[in-house]
Amino acid sequence: MTTVIEHVRDSRTPLRADLSPADALALSCLVYVDFHALPGPRSPRGCLLREVAQASSIPSLYRYSLASHADRPLLEAAGASARFGGLRVRDAVTRLTSSPLAQFGAVTFIDEAGATYVVLRGTDASAVGWAEDARFGLDFPTDSQRWAANYLAYAAARADGPIVIVGHSKGANLALYAAAATTPPALERVYAFDPVGFPAPVVDGGFFASIDGLMHIYVTAGSWVSPLLPLPAPATLVASTWPGPLSHNPYAWRCQRSSLAPDHRLPSRSGRFLHAVLSALLRARPTRIGIN
Repeated sequence: MTTVIEHVRDSRTPLRADLSPADALALSCLVYVDFHALPGPRSPRGCLLREVAQASSIPSLYRYSLASHADRPLLEAAGASARFGGLRVRDAVTRLTSSPLAQFGAVTFIDEAGATYVVLRGTDASAVGWAEDARFGLDFPTDSQRWAANYLAYAAARADGPIVIVGHSKGANLALYAAAATTPPALERVYAFDPVGFPAPVVDGGFFASIDGLMHIYVTAGSWVSPLLPLPAPATLVASTWPGPLSHNPYAWRCQRSSLAPDHRLPSRSGRFLHAVLSALLRARPTRIGIN
């Protein structure tokens, strides 16, 4: 078994429309790098990932990085990787607003075969990002969910090949929402790593019917994130080297060749307890369901 950085470093064949679960996990980590800080990645034409990696010493790339992440080592490994270095990085966006309260980050990668990988950022180190998290049980859709759907629609309009959308944590929630809200014809898969879930009326009401069979959801046994709200599809338990709620960190997940290493333990009881507490709170103050 390997870490996500080791997977990136050891992969020998370029990506050509063959994104694996381990590859998708790597992209979900890479999006925590603020590519929007550089003119090349935020432009419509973009630039190669190996070119971005040459600027890896620029501090602004990591201005929203979490202390528990290894974003710079991953960027440098990806730039030197035969599998990832040739990816084109374009349309990078970082948006933080206090009114509406929203944190949004996204980037599009294009591989050598023309496949499009839309990747959405989870909660970053910004105060806005952490404050916004409380909205996901209270409001639907949130502003960042709408922005994610708009971003996917834009990326799909520019795509020349198959589309995969990817995210971790809040980014996984945004990926699931965007895919269900827009469902481009070229959409092949949705990779959601330990996602924030959705209000029960949304899941039970059939909102995700259009992407049934496309969702690939992975969670850890000790997570306190994915158990909070219902998920729109069954999840696969994967192994992490960090215990309990710390297992949410994607850099601690274990890869097994191109897949993610399974975990055969039962989900933690603490996650189920937190779900019960949040459910009780939402009965007192039900989610505001708006128009998508």
